Amino acid sequence: MIALLFALSLAAQPSPTTSTAPSAAPSPTPIATPHVAPADGTYEYEFRSGAATIGTSSIAIQHKAGSIDVHEIAALAGRSVTMDEKIDPVTLTPTDVDAQYPGATGPVKIHVSFVNGVGTETVSTMTGTKTLTPPLGSKGVLPLDGPLMCGFFLMAAQADALGTSDLNAVSPGGAVTFAMTLQAADAATRPKGVPATDKGYAASGLPSGSVIVWFDPVSFVAHEFDIPSQGIAIVLAKQTSQINPQATAPPAATPLPLPSPHYVSRDIVFTSSDGTRLAGTLTVPIGQTRPLPAIVLVHGSGPIDRNEQIGPNPIFLELANALSNYGYVVLRYDKRGVGKSGGDYATHTRNDLLADATAGIDWVAKQPGVDRKSVFIIGHSEGGELAPSLAASIPWVRGIALMAPPALPLSKILVQQATRGLNGDALAKARTKEEAAIFGIRAGLVNAPGTAWLRTSLDIDPVNLIKRVPCPILILQGTKDIQVLAADLPRLVNAAKAAHRDVTVHVFPNGDHLFNRLADNQLSDPAEYMVPTHVDPAVISTLIGWLSARAKR
Repeated sequence: MIALLFALSLAAQPSPTTSTAPSAAPSPTPIATPHVAPADGTYEYEFRSGAATIGTSSIAIQHKAGSIDVHEIAALAGRSVTMDEKIDPVTLTPTDVDAQYPGATGPVKIHVSFVNGVGTETVSTMTGTKTLTPPLGSKGVLPLDGPLMCGFFLMAAQADALGTSDLNAVSPGGAVTFAMTLQAADAATRPKGVPATDKGYAASGLPSGSVIVWFDPVSFVAHEFDIPSQGIAIVLAKQTSQINPQATAPPAATPLPLPSPHYVSRDIVFTSSDGTRLAGTLTVPIGQTRPLPAIVLVHGSGPIDRNEQIGPNPIFLELANALSNYGYVVLRYDKRGVGKSGGDYATHTRNDLLADATAGIDWVAKQPGVDRKSVFIIGHSEGGELAPSLAASIPWVRGIALMAPPALPLSKILVQQATRGLNGDALAKARTKEEAAIFGIRAGLVNAPGTAWLRTSLDIDPVNLIKRVPCPILILQGTKDIQVLAADLPRLVNAAKAAHRDVTVHVFPNGDHLFNRLADNQLSDPAEYMVPTHVDPAVISTLIGWLSARAKR
């Protein structure tokens, strides 16, 4: 599954798998006088993954009578997210927070008001408004959302003001709190470029694992913020005394160019079984007169468009380009409630996804110039879990290719993702928290957007599905995939072989979940998804070779 990232999440809806919140903590002893906070001015940060800059954040701070105003605008993967805060000058905790970011169905606007440590949150989208009142606690509150970092920008000063090593972080998009514990960072981990006089705080208790903030102990300006588990460094690139509340960030890197197309493409619409109209693109090779084999692309999890755009990388656009250049008709489409498709993404179920894909397969098979006896399905990630069910119900499908398919039920994969890189007590706590959240979803105690899909998908075992596939199966897997693990793949393959299925398996050394090819010494982390790259050519070559051997030409 494509992970719902913490520090880099641009998901359209809050993650329902972290929807529990701790009880409010006792109020700290109030401080009588305003505390030191970073001086008025604008602070510009860069999000870096290795040598690549994958995003930016600009924070403007202005001290006023009775309040400190903070404005941030961040850009990541071509999208902008903004946050405005009013800060109590004594405790340096927020009194009001407004955030806005792109969602699956349009802009999402969030407002949170804090009174005595309890937050009242209003979430507004194009589909309506709802108010949440989570117990946000009173150990100080750090508002965190998407690529925004102004919560961490004030973390050190806030901890000093409250005289505590324990703080609460809250994701305004999900009304979720995380109990953080701060301790002195190991001096040996001090990055190059961070002044020797800087202090470091390591914060534990967050879903992303430990994070480290290096800051000036006098001005409390953060010079660098590191997320070791994700390979991300957020570095202060520029600081000015000018207050620029409309600070803008440069655009994210654009996708790499694709080979010249030797096909024509047209936008199309087809209708699912419940009447939902789904929008997509059909690519048809040029100069072909005989009936052609066809492919339907089925996306991974999340509010994904027809291009399966992950950061700057349009994976399905790239696959469609390569496959249609080689002679295949290809259909790709926006998920329901996403892009130009109708329906409601927030309430969709697994059965809705199956019905939508089935409608697309039926539609493409009826197009002039398509060989109905040579229709294939390519499913990526979640699509790799759906494709076996589709093949079992559509017996004339010629074959299915599963790219990074799950080999375990989703409930187990979510626990794997939530505990990745953790050990000891941190591992046990993360596992307990995730399992409790999953229990709440199963029991119907959580009804946030997206939980209907989770509830209908959590306990689907891919092993049971692959045994029923009547057509040839291709499985592609990367050894450095951290969303679905290569170590689990034998479970799926052995089940297919035991059921005497026609299965071919290719494992790609150094391939990640998006089939980027990493360097030999490079560990996979979600930050690499934000760096423009191409799908490994070896993956495309393998896919075309397998299809060609099975297409009726």
